[in-house]
Amino acid sequence: MNDKFDKEAYHLHVPMGATPKDGPSAGTSLFAALMSIATNQPVAANLAMTGEITTLGEVISIGGVREKLTACKNHRVTRVILPLSNKKNVKKLPEEFKKGFTIFYVNNIDQLHNICFNTPAESTDYQHLRDLGVDIEIHDADSFMDDVLNHEQIQVPNLIEQLK
Repeated sequence: MNDKFDKEAYHLHVPMGATPKDGPSAGTSLFAALMSIATNQPVAANLAMTGEITTLGEVISIGGVREKLTACKNHRVTRVILPLSNKKNVKKLPEEFKKGFTIFYVNNIDQLHNICFNTPAESTDYQHLRDLGVDIEIHDADSFMDDVLNHEQIQVPNLIEQLK
């Protein structure tokens, strides 16, 4: 890492935009992108994240958890970072919906950094993250979505032929 970058303090403030829903939830993504640029290291693959970051480096709650997980499912993203304070929102979701996800619940940017840069996408050993206090939920595979997205077993009938 750049010596100057490591010794300086940075603050990025993104004021609320014209659309009230835009903004705070992108804190974790902005942090990961800026760290990637500063360290010239890519963020781990197959990873989505959401969460507001305070000036003290705490990752705090966001809204729209179900919608954000739906977007992940639609784009085949299976590893997701969420604020620990949003665990209660995930708990309310049906078990069938949560299938296929590995969810990392974080409290701070140190945990976030370790998931993004020290945990390869293919890794299944998360002990170093648990040691940092990351709460991890590993849900069963989602064979239905795999079939739909990979078009392996589900056949879509030719509707035009059926209408003739």
